Amino acid sequence: MDHFGIISIIPPLLAIVLAIISKRVVMSLFLGIVAGLAFYTGSLGGTLIELGEVLTANLSDDWNARVLIFTCLLGSMVGIMYSSGGSKAFGDWAASKIKSRKQAQVSTWVLGLIIFFDDYFNTLTVGSVMRNITDKFKVSREKLAYIVDSTAAPVAIIVPLSSWIAYAMSLYVAEFERLEVEIAPFEMFLETIPYNFYALLAIIMVFVVAVTNLEFGPMASAEKRALEKGELFAEESKEEIPGQDITDLSISERGRVSDLLLPIITLIAVTIIAMLYTGGYFDNGISFRDAIGDSDVATALLYATLLGNLVGIIWYTSRKVLSISEAMEAFIQGIKAMVPALTILLLAWSIGDVAGMLGTGEYVSGIVSETLPLWSIPVAIFLVSAFMAFATGTSWGTFAIMMPIGVPLAVTLGINPAMCIAAVLGGSIFGDHSSPISDTTVLSSTGAACNHIDHVNTQLPYAILAAIVSAIGYILAAVMDAAILPLIISIAILTAALYFLHARGERVDASKHMNN
Repeated sequence: MDHFGIISIIPPLLAIVLAIISKRVVMSLFLGIVAGLAFYTGSLGGTLIELGEVLTANLSDDWNARVLIFTCLLGSMVGIMYSSGGSKAFGDWAASKIKSRKQAQVSTWVLGLIIFFDDYFNTLTVGSVMRNITDKFKVSREKLAYIVDSTAAPVAIIVPLSSWIAYAMSLYVAEFERLEVEIAPFEMFLETIPYNFYALLAIIMVFVVAVTNLEFGPMASAEKRALEKGELFAEESKEEIPGQDITDLSISERGRVSDLLLPIITLIAVTIIAMLYTGGYFDNGISFRDAIGDSDVATALLYATLLGNLVGIIWYTSRKVLSISEAMEAFIQGIKAMVPALTILLLAWSIGDVAGMLGTGEYVSGIVSETLPLWSIPVAIFLVSAFMAFATGTSWGTFAIMMPIGVPLAVTLGINPAMCIAAVLGGSIFGDHSSPISDTTVLSSTGAACNHIDHVNTQLPYAILAAIVSAIGYILAAVMDAAILPLIISIAILTAALYFLHARGERVDASKHMNN
């Protein structure tokens, strides 16, 4: 395929460098787009014309439009569920059922897995719901923030009912179309799950640490402080602990557990039914698997969020949990909260188009094929994505920059594309949930009422360990051309490393202080 040579890498490289320096992803993506179009057209007038056409094309694309609307509706659904007070009611109910420190941590982990459809709502809900419970059993705020953070973005990227998946699919579908390669988008996503080593290892690591108390590094010190002194957070950090409220929405005192569960159950059920419907399951009698593989996920999620909002509003107003005006205020505030994500979406799609116009992926793949062995490509993609996301604090922006590089590399060099897509997703997730400038990291600190820097310092060694083991996993996966065995080996390495680091560091026996 044609490409513009070394010039083709300047736009994404410019976006990367600017994002790292300025920490402003929207501005960096926009300037990268403008630079790329300037190279492509060679004139100011042509650049302006192409800019308008690229942005308009992405706004008017059927798939993109559905993703944008779904993202708005998901934000509104998050808003009304939060305002209903259902999360508060759930916390009160859970407090009567949990009897030990271990149960408190595992329950927090389970709740993080259940609220998988949005990382913002996850961090907002899990931290605030479980905080009183973990406080009761002397779990440090740093540990709570870690559990919340590690079951937010990592969960959202492997469960196929979230805005993350629709967004990621929109990026790699566009790349396959540009390369004239036919794929089933949802089946491709399913293939990436066992290769998404970092997301899986991060989730597994939380469970292992919660059950075994294999702490190390600053986290071990924080847990020892909480257990031995009863100090849930460092005294010197007291003045910088964020408040519990992160929005201006009022929370109803009439909320019940069903107010949290009903909209979520509706979202899950309608999404599955709509995926089967759009995949032809009810018309052609095809198999469940084939229908899911052929489904229109963006449309299914659109149907699900529409009905989820409708059910939520009717349920809350009929029970007088929220008035119509309160429900509408929460609805609108939820949409407003999604504006930054919508902006990134549009620019992400656009820079992908520009990279395709310049042949960035083809040029990079040509260089890499001559300089790097094939087994190193997936791990190289993972490490570059991890560094970029950590430095910029955004996974979505990293998706946008790396997907137009990773997919063409895989297709051109004959590497399993699911492995390379997963490497982009996993590396980006590392940065998103461990970077001190990531919004998810900030929200996790806020939801857990933990000093933000304390959260970052205690979580980072855990995240880096999972990233190192994930890099080993990608090398094994590329050599073996398989996912399951490398994943099993990676889990074993991670567990052994936890025991080793715990044995060499500061230890505390939770059983001496209270029920384990």
